[in-house]
Amino acid sequence: MKGDILGGRYQLDDRIGGGGMAWVWRAEDTLLHRAVAIKVLREEFAGDEAFVRRFRQEA
Repeated sequence: MKGDILGGRYQLDDRIGGGGMAWVWRAEDTLLHRAVAIKVLREEFAGDEAFVRRFRQEA
C-alpha cells in the first residue's frame, strides 16, 4: 500500500500504527501539501458489513 493514492489525493507514506480492525498511515494530502493520518480498514474485514459500519462510525 505504501505509495498508493487514496481518494485521488492522499499518498500513503508509512504505516504508523494499527488496531484490531484498521491500520493508521502517515500520508501526504497532495492537494493541500500537508501531512495527515489516514485510517484504513484491514482487508480481511472489508467484506463484512458490520465491520464496515463500525469503522465508518469510528472515523
